[in-house]
Amino acid sequence: MDDIVFKKELKNLFHHRLYLLFWLGFLLFPLFLFLDYYAVRSLFPQFLFYRMVCCASMLVLLAIHFSGFGRQYPFVIAMAGYVSCGIAISMMVVKMGGYNSFYYVGMIGLVVAFSSILPLTFFQSLVAGVTMYLIYLVPVMFFADPVPPNHVMFFSNNFFFLFFILVCVVKSREDHNARRLGTQLRHNIDYYATHLENEVAKRAKRLEESELRYRELYENIMDSVLMVDDSGTVLIANPNFYRMIGTTGSSNRSLLFADYVHSEDFPDLNYFMIDGFANNRDIKDYQFRLVNREGEIIHVECNATVISKKGKIIGFQLVLRDITFRKELEKDLLNTLSSLKRIRAATILGLAKLTEYRDHDTGGHLERIQEYSRVLTSELRQFPGFDTYITDAYVDDIHLSSILHDIGKVGIPDAVLLKPGKLTPKEFKVIQQHCNYGGDALRAVDSKIGGQSFLTLGKEIAYCHHEKWSGKGYPKGLKGDEIPLSARIVALTDVYDALTSKRVYKEALSHEAAMDIINNERGGHFDPLIVDAFSACSQDFDSIRMEFNA
Repeated sequence: MDDIVFKKELKNLFHHRLYLLFWLGFLLFPLFLFLDYYAVRSLFPQFLFYRMVCCASMLVLLAIHFSGFGRQYPFVIAMAGYVSCGIAISMMVVKMGGYNSFYYVGMIGLVVAFSSILPLTFFQSLVAGVTMYLIYLVPVMFFADPVPPNHVMFFSNNFFFLFFILVCVVKSREDHNARRLGTQLRHNIDYYATHLENEVAKRAKRLEESELRYRELYENIMDSVLMVDDSGTVLIANPNFYRMIGTTGSSNRSLLFADYVHSEDFPDLNYFMIDGFANNRDIKDYQFRLVNREGEIIHVECNATVISKKGKIIGFQLVLRDITFRKELEKDLLNTLSSLKRIRAATILGLAKLTEYRDHDTGGHLERIQEYSRVLTSELRQFPGFDTYITDAYVDDIHLSSILHDIGKVGIPDAVLLKPGKLTPKEFKVIQQHCNYGGDALRAVDSKIGGQSFLTLGKEIAYCHHEKWSGKGYPKGLKGDEIPLSARIVALTDVYDALTSKRVYKEALSHEAAMDIINNERGGHFDPLIVDAFSACSQDFDSIRMEFNA
């Protein structure tokens, strides 16, 4: 039954995600025409034709997707669109010289997007990865125009292609297992809750019918029911309580309830009950731990009422519910959520590193930017006016999304991106486009999610991290508070890392020299308050710099 439910949920999820993927591909695939225009203007008409044919095929597949066949075989429809896009990009790669073309990055992007968005199984992800690799390799090997051999480039392209296929296959396997576990846990929780509610309702009805039925309920109820006097001595309890603590009622004439309460929980329990009863309040759903005679820890949920006579408290009635199993389920669910968050962070880092893989001089840049942004944002939070805007979630989101600031550089030609010397004005105009490339891509993805997400900050940062407080930045020349706070923060961390990192065209500056430059740009390049926050936590920046460069 669990497997049937899981397969049904998985198919529905696949169908929904595939709809989003088709629209995402339909919107994003034509956007790279800007790259075609700047990188290979002579081939632009051909590439325009390839992209339009591919978009048309996705519209056709989108229509089939809602048919009976599409609902029955969503993976087949998905592979058709996937292969269509892959062939289009492969033809572009062949036209641009085969394995010397940087357009193969687009095919890697297809593999990553396909396995990240769709809930693929291990086998489906493997089939998709191998298929795309063959679509790249075969045309390049047999149909590309002969060029002088470049074994390093050929090895590099194939290495990264296979590496990302492996990452995607592993991620799909872990995601699939996590979804199966989540379905099983939900089913178990529903079954347990339903079973418990039915049992209580059944026994409550018997209680109302007769005193005899009440005695049967008292003896057999799943919960532990007991009465204690004002000194904590157990006066009477049902068998379930005695089984819980590992003893029998007949052998214990003076059993103290406090002896079985966990030592760490007893002070709080004692205060809570005394305070509640003193203010004429019943105890509702209070959770603590018991320790039975075998030393086993049992999590219980307690409901208690006071027993009084002529206004004087003479004892208490306690109903204890064993929630140990529920606690274990909650722990498993939290672990699953934590695992999914780690997988999400690793996937985002992998996507962001597409740029870093092309520019080897920036090694470790993303990890440093993450830590710099986290430290600077946390320090800025202490400043008046920021304490309510910058929350824990904001700090976590900027830590994750800051690494996406330069993701648009995947669309910049190697001749410009990897040029060791100073850029010409024309080349600088080309490099400036990475802000729009990255921002547009993240905006398209973010619009499909709905609501606020870490990609909202990532989009702001990608668009605006080269804007300046004075209004002399790019791409829009925003000024002052017109620039989003997230972009102002990453702008400073990005410049600090660039100043203190070695490049082929310069040596790394010292921490002190970088501080002087940033302080001199207070109110010029950078937000004055963010520079003040940087000065306050500059030693943390220096420690992070030395740690990642060690």
